[in-house]
Amino acid sequence: VSTQSTGKIEGEELDQLYPGRRMFFGRNGSHVKQNVDIFQLPQLAAWAAVLAYLASTSGDVHPNIVFEDINKITYDIHVGGMLHGHIMDNIGDYLEPNPRLEGMLKMMRDTGKQTFILTNSPYKFIDVGMSQIIGSHWMDLFDVVICLSRKPHFFNDNKRPFRRVSSNNEPTFGQVNQLVKGEVYCEGNVRDLHKFTGWNPCRILYFGDQMLADLAEPVLNQGWHTGAIIRELNEELELLNSAEYQHKMFLLNELNYLINDVQQFIPHPTAIQYLGEWCTERKKIRRELLALHPTKFGSIFRTHLTPTLFYRRLSRFAEIYTSDLTNLTNFSPEHHRFTPTRQYLPHEMHCQSQLDICRAKCSWKESKPWEACAK
Repeated sequence: VSTQSTGKIEGEELDQLYPGRRMFFGRNGSHVKQNVDIFQLPQLAAWAAVLAYLASTSGDVHPNIVFEDINKITYDIHVGGMLHGHIMDNIGDYLEPNPRLEGMLKMMRDTGKQTFILTNSPYKFIDVGMSQIIGSHWMDLFDVVICLSRKPHFFNDNKRPFRRVSSNNEPTFGQVNQLVKGEVYCEGNVRDLHKFTGWNPCRILYFGDQMLADLAEPVLNQGWHTGAIIRELNEELELLNSAEYQHKMFLLNELNYLINDVQQFIPHPTAIQYLGEWCTERKKIRRELLALHPTKFGSIFRTHLTPTLFYRRLSRFAEIYTSDLTNLTNFSPEHHRFTPTRQYLPHEMHCQSQLDICRAKCSWKESKPWEACAK
């Protein structure tokens, strides 16, 4: 989304707005807004629609003014409770029962795990949603329920105490010295959470869907393990597994190998000719791969070889990620270990190729396969 609404910026105008085609985030004078979660998609759509309307009617519009007004309106709708009220009144349009979630939570608890909810939403909103997903007994599946937690301040401000939420959904004023199962609490801080529960921070696995509010502080400063919920992952995997995408990726990889190999014969005229033709074909296939994505923005994880800002944050703040929390039912809570795949750096690629050759030749039926490879 640009100052031209959904219009595409090209040529000289693009060079004027982004000299060098690089966008710098968080610096003085930066005119790039980072949109980090799915909640901001309606905000983007509203901004684009208003810009398009004003540009077509008056022709005189300052995009910054529109941006600030849309920001204020969406903030008021969210914080003022209008959005929560609409969703609660039409909960069936937004959520559906999910027996798998209840089964997963029971499986966790049966193996001795403790479960908790830590959310910025008010209890009434959570109660309506969880009752729709699991049923009115949903609180039986959690040891601790904390609402209006003010994340990310919950993790870095240890002065705010916990407050118990009364039966009429109002915070009380009494002192909280323990977190009791079946009770609802609000506000609080991470230091008291560790103190009242006795939980070891290094034994906590916390899932969230917002990188900065949910995951950054726990993993960077508290020692928690973190997981991200990314709904768009289903569409991404469906595309990656399609025959058309895999065929084009195969052609692109073969062209990359050919381009690298042919350059050793330069300045031979034939090598120069092939290099030009293959580079042109490579550019064409890269555009075709990008066009296969169902959205104008392409993949949320990468643009060609470059990881997106979203993925860079994901890889830093989340140790695992999935499209649905209930996918954890496929793994044993007691015995499964998620081991990361080693990401090889450019100077390590030759070593990796040699390991692949050894692995292909090695018989894994032998008692010590790596010794066989070394021989």
